[in-house]
Amino acid sequence: MSVLPTVTTRNLRDRGAANFHAALARVLTTALDAALEAGDHPKAISVINRAFAEGTTQMGCELLCHASEKVGAARTWTVQLSPLNHPRQRPLTADVP
Repeated sequence: MSVLPTVTTRNLRDRGAANFHAALARVLTTALDAALEAGDHPKAISVINRAFAEGTTQMGCELLCHASEKVGAARTWTVQLSPLNHPRQRPLTADVP
């Protein structure tokens, strides 16, 4: 299974992010497979949560689907979705009394 991000790389920042997410996907996929083979479902859930939190929504969804395929649909998976990262916005100086 390959959980590689589909990002077009236009600049150095995009390429760095794509490289990071590709490496993270490989590490998390390996960790997920090891946890599932050991029957360690809490660890598998932790790995999936990490994909959502530190990776991308797509990566988390792909790992969740991968886990469901390996274990079967009878297993109930509970994952925690992380909130979207929005940069904090500073108030304009004109708005401050």
